Amino acid sequence: MKKNIIGMILTLFPLFALGETVFVSEILIGKSQHEIKSFLNPKVSNESYSATLNDSSFGFRFGVKFFDNVSIELAKHDHGSVVNEFTVYYPTSITGTPSGGDCCLGSEHDYTAEAIIPIEIESIRFGIKGEIELVTNFTVNARVGLAHWSYKNYTPKKLTNFSPPPVSDGSGNDLYYSLGAEYKFSEDLYLGIEYSLLSVNESYAVNDVSGSFSHDVKDLSIVAGWVF
Repeated sequence: MKKNIIGMILTLFPLFALGETVFVSEILIGKSQHEIKSFLNPKVSNESYSATLNDSSFGFRFGVKFFDNVSIELAKHDHGSVVNEFTVYYPTSITGTPSGGDCCLGSEHDYTAEAIIPIEIESIRFGIKGEIELVTNFTVNARVGLAHWSYKNYTPKKLTNFSPPPVSDGSGNDLYYSLGAEYKFSEDLYLGIEYSLLSVNESYAVNDVSGSFSHDVKDLSIVAGWVF
């Protein structure tokens, strides 16, 4: 994925010659909201999990403006780590039934364990920014692009499926979107606010176990930028 992003940047270099090239750097600091849902296939189990959790977020972004109102950007975002805590129920079984098999006692005899699973996600983003000046020094903007997301240790799949994940289970690519506004204090410095959305939706099937999960990452950030 990183090689693909570099390749896309290189193909756009000829566009920089169309006008005066302006480079921009930005730091983003804010809060992230994580809406997480995880399911097993009903044919396997009715196990499901859902939660909405919050954490801090941080990012930095580099942009190149090749038209007055259009830029291309490359960014790295750390969307924080949210800790999912829940109770896991295990049935208690007995042996020696007349048929020679095991038999589970009732739910009142289930034993429980407390599960603590942190979900940590980050993304590398390549996209396009469009902006319009509403009044002097004040602009609104929108962004769209491709995000390569990756989980550190666990994906939301782990919230309902405790089997070891495949090596390729923790990363993928999805679109991201954002809306924002900026105020320019000088020719070189501006501040802004931005709301972005990245939706991860994955399904899996391993042997007789299948399921899916969704993870909506919503960031609200303060943006500090400078032109050079």
